[in-house]
Amino acid sequence: MDIELWKRISGFIDLDSYPELPCPHCNQYSLKLSKESVQSRPVNKEHLLITSRKYRFEKERKQALIDKSREVSNKSEGLLIPLLLTFTNAYAEAVEPTNGNTFIFNSFFECANCQQNISASGMLLEHQTGMSQSSSKARQIKVEHFSPSIFIFPISENVPKHIAEELLDAFKHFHFDPPSSASKLRRAIENFCKDMQVEGNNLGRMIKSLEKTHPEEAKYLDALRQIGNEGTHGSDVAELDLLYAFQVFQFVLELYDRNARYNELTHVYDKLAKKYEKKKQSQQLPKLEQLDNAK
Repeated sequence: MDIELWKRISGFIDLDSYPELPCPHCNQYSLKLSKESVQSRPVNKEHLLITSRKYRFEKERKQALIDKSREVSNKSEGLLIPLLLTFTNAYAEAVEPTNGNTFIFNSFFECANCQQNISASGMLLEHQTGMSQSSSKARQIKVEHFSPSIFIFPISENVPKHIAEELLDAFKHFHFDPPSSASKLRRAIENFCKDMQVEGNNLGRMIKSLEKTHPEEAKYLDALRQIGNEGTHGSDVAELDLLYAFQVFQFVLELYDRNARYNELTHVYDKLAKKYEKKKQSQQLPKLEQLDNAK
C-alpha cells in the first residue's frame, strides 16, 4: 500500500502533475487523468465552505498560517522586516488556491494497461501565479468521487464478500468524508470478527474474545476500533491516521491468504505423505513369522 500516494491526493494537487493511480479493472498503477476530459463549472465559495470538508479545512488552515505571519510582523521591530513580511503575506494570499476562483469538475481517467475508463469529479481551484491579472492561471483539483471506486489496497479474492464490500465503501468515502470512511472500516472489522466466530455482543468484546485464537490480529484491531469509534461518534479523523489504519487492516486480512495457502499445502502434503509412506512400507524388512512361512 502506497501511503505517500494517497496522502498526496488527499488534498489539492496541480492538475498538470496528477499521479497515476491503481486501475480497479486490472490493478496496475497505470490509471492516468485525461486532462482533455476535464469540464468545470463555477461554484459559490460560501457554498463550498458548507458542503466541502476538505475546502473548509484547507481554507481555515491556510488562513491560520497567514494570520500567524501577520502577528509576527506586527511584533517585529524596525521597518524592513515588517515590510518584507507584509509583501510576502500579500503575495501568499494572491496565489493561494483557496482564495482563487472555485469550480466543480468532471473528468475521466484511462488505464494505459487495459484501456478501461473511470469517471472522477470534485473541486477545481484556479488562481493567479503572479500578482498581476495578466499572469497565467494554475489549476488544482481535489477528486472527491471515483466511479467505479479505486482500491486503496488490493482486496484478495480470499476475503469474504461481506467484509470486502464494507471495505470498498470505506475506500470510497475516504476521498470526501474521512469520518464516514472510518465508520465503514469499523463495520468491516465487525464483519471480520463475526467471520472468526468469536463471542461478544459489541466490537470491543469480540476483539477481546479474538485474543484467544488470534492474539496478534486482536491487538491490531483494538487500535483500529478507536479510529472507527471516532468516525462513528465524532468527526476528528485525519486522513493520515485513516491510511495507517487501512495499512494495518490489510495485514490482518492477509490471514485469509495464509489460511488459503495452508489449506492448499495440506492437500499437497497429504499426497506426498501417502506416496512416500507406501514407498517406505514397501522397503520394510519382512517380519519373522513371514520368514518362517517362507521356509
